[in-house]
Amino acid sequence: MKHFVAIMAMFFLLSACSSTTIYVVRHAEKAPPDATTGNDVNLSAAGQQRAIALKQTLQAENMAAVFATQFRRTQQTVKPLADAKTLPVIIYQANTGNALLDSLAQIKGKKYLVAGHSNTVPAMVRSLGLQTSFSGDIQENDYDNLFVIKISWGSKRSIRLTEKTYGAPSP
Repeated sequence: MKHFVAIMAMFFLLSACSSTTIYVVRHAEKAPPDATTGNDVNLSAAGQQRAIALKQTLQAENMAAVFATQFRRTQQTVKPLADAKTLPVIIYQANTGNALLDSLAQIKGKKYLVAGHSNTVPAMVRSLGLQTSFSGDIQENDYDNLFVIKISWGSKRSIRLTEKTYGAPSP
């Protein structure tokens, strides 16, 4: 019985101290618009390479879910990782990213990947009360940012942001 109580206490402490990690990226390099795609463009060859680099960067992480906006370029950015993890790409509307991140930040012990856009990614990160190195939107030619949001629970919730890069450096 003593062992059972000790095991249950350890399980409770570990779950109370668990953390959630949310990886947030802007979509990879996009192809120019054409008559068939309009503004909902595909990734360029460089973007496809970056999507593979994202998969390689996050391959070891145990993702609970992968999210992308309704646009092809965000879905194509996360698809290699989603396929490797046999996860569906869950679609969210680009203008609801703040609410999505806020919801994910309430769940304990999971890891998520969220792809957005140059104007939505910094806003999503800031919606959690975090400061990015970007005062506004991400520059048009900047695609290599990986925002890592870690939420930890102990006696109280703490949240921190680490800004990294992945793949080939943006110009």
